[in-house]
Amino acid sequence: MPWIIVTIWPATQSPEKLKELYNNWVRILRFNCSHATHDWMKEVIQSARTVERAVWNRFAFLLDTKGPGIRTWELKNPVTYSKWEEIKIVADSALVKNDRIMYVDYPYIVKDVEIWNVVRIESWLLDIKITKKSKDYIIWVAENEATITSRRHVNLPGIPIRLPWITDKDKDDILFAIEQNMSYIALSFARKWEDIQELKEFLYKNGWAHLKVIAKIENQEWIDNIPGIIRNADAIMVARWDLGAEVPVETIPSHQLNLIQKTKRKWKKVIVATQMLESMINNHFPTRAEVSDIFYAVSQWADYVMLSWETSMWKYPIACIKVMNKIINEAEKYI
Repeated sequence: MPWIIVTIWPATQSPEKLKELYNNWVRILRFNCSHATHDWMKEVIQSARTVERAVWNRFAFLLDTKGPGIRTWELKNPVTYSKWEEIKIVADSALVKNDRIMYVDYPYIVKDVEIWNVVRIESWLLDIKITKKSKDYIIWVAENEATITSRRHVNLPGIPIRLPWITDKDKDDILFAIEQNMSYIALSFARKWEDIQELKEFLYKNGWAHLKVIAKIENQEWIDNIPGIIRNADAIMVARWDLGAEVPVETIPSHQLNLIQKTKRKWKKVIVATQMLESMINNHFPTRAEVSDIFYAVSQWADYVMLSWETSMWKYPIACIKVMNKIINEAEKYI
């Protein structure tokens, strides 16, 4: 039976909620380092330890690293772009003369992109296609209307990214995971299997070689290098949100099936993640498509299914767990 991994945030951080999670078969708690601080995580872990003593059992903790990322600029007010509008993009903040010139904090963006490359802002919120290029800037044409706020994530599908595989923040977070006796590290936005080996060496040097490394499959480079990644990682996460911004969205189901099959042949664990019960962020009942999505993930022999926003900040975190357990139990009848 697949286990449910739950992302912890205000909706599920109290001892009472943690005990409810345990009573509904949740055994792995995920901390997202893109948002969580060390002090807050320590407080939640202490609450979880209290629950563990009450139930005479243990939770496992998963730390999800922030990883290297590309972001847009700080804005005082949101900026709305219309369809077909030309947008000037720069990598030097000194060239930003007004809010409509978009600054991106990747220093190689002007050099690395080519004419007709597509760039994706905040995972399909705004797609822009490059039409002109100069030494200091590029011109992109918006393919849809969108309103952009500060510090939005930028994807460059199919373009190799020249960023470090692990940041100083990631190293601090991993050392915190070691200090707190966590069980898993999920490696975000890495690009090749050697990154996993470097992380394992970092863990070894810090006396925590037994901590399990989960490779998050989030881009085309991971997919292209999947044999080495499966060989070197302890588990694979099909991270469908970021993967869907890097590859054609219609290919996600086939990538998921392929990744699960290849990973299971090597007797490694697989996690299927993100948007599994997205509608239950605000509704007490899932869509039929979400039910089918979980059913088929279980039928494909996924070892874990993961909830993100559904159990983080919103209205029905415990209802999500109960619904997911019912679907898992039903799917198990047909395996």
